[in-house]
Amino acid sequence: MKKKYIYLALTLFILSFSACKTDDNQVDNRDISIIRFDKLLFKLDTANIEASFNILHDKYPAFSDIYFEKVVPLAGYKSDSIMFFNELRSFVSDTELIRIESMVEEYFSDMKDIENGFNKAIQNLLKLFPEEKPPVLYSYFSAFSIQRFIFEDGDRDGLAFSPELFLGDKFPYSDLEHGKNTFSKYLVRTYNKDHLVKKVMELWVEDKLGDPTGNRAIDAMIKNGKKLYILKRLMPEISDTVLLEYTPDQMDWLSDNEQEMWNFYIENNLFYTTDNYKIKRLTEPGPNSQALGMPKKSPGETGNYLGYKIVAEFMRRNGEMDVNDLINYKDSQKLMEKSRFKPKLK
Repeated sequence: MKKKYIYLALTLFILSFSACKTDDNQVDNRDISIIRFDKLLFKLDTANIEASFNILHDKYPAFSDIYFEKVVPLAGYKSDSIMFFNELRSFVSDTELIRIESMVEEYFSDMKDIENGFNKAIQNLLKLFPEEKPPVLYSYFSAFSIQRFIFEDGDRDGLAFSPELFLGDKFPYSDLEHGKNTFSKYLVRTYNKDHLVKKVMELWVEDKLGDPTGNRAIDAMIKNGKKLYILKRLMPEISDTVLLEYTPDQMDWLSDNEQEMWNFYIENNLFYTTDNYKIKRLTEPGPNSQALGMPKKSPGETGNYLGYKIVAEFMRRNGEMDVNDLINYKDSQKLMEKSRFKPKLK
């Protein structure tokens, strides 16, 4: 499958491991580790920068190429070695970047909890998709530019994330100015450890699903509903607030207003709209859905919530289907009809 740089997340807007499988596709805990490319980068020997870099590049060639071409595109990479190594030396010696990386090291001094979260999710991934190989995990320093991405790492999927964009309230993200809404309050709320594994595994599921099968809102809603359903299967202990990225108050609002929201979609033909602006408001992060005519307290991306409920009900009623059947079920309209989903009354 062609890999996309999904969510060059903040422009919106790890040693290669060979994980061993047991007979029931369980991954050995000892083999699940994160390649700390960020730590290795800042430990380069600036007095012997070329030799030091070449060792790093030889270990992780695919990731190094993406990192220095897309994430931190230093001048001269692969074209002017003198310029590149001067740029690289300056980058890893920059006192402000070192300060931020030190903050990352303090906050993520032990990634065992994160690795355990990935381990559980990957074990479930291999049970649901036994034909797949476990992805390789990387952390990297992006200077607050790209939060996470997926790429082809040899014959595996590589999943990478930038820890400085998961520091939670330890870092004042609102002080950063990258244009657009990258560091808006409703987005920054999820830049923490609790959301890290979900956000990274989401990349793999997105890539597995591919693009929506049509250009209507219902197609995007069902695609995202499938994504959330599969993520829940990968991470069954995840809370709905983390899975759907809502606050508890927003979850309460959605639950209390399910019927009214459903009626609003029908009355305003939102299920079948092909208006890109409306579809984005229904399925992409936002502070609320007021621009669509919904109440101010309504959260953003309500279409994903409804899509998830529809898909979950569809799978409940069709117990003989597995997740691959769900992925290959392309008719969004028929899926919604066969789900017989009924919104909850107050």
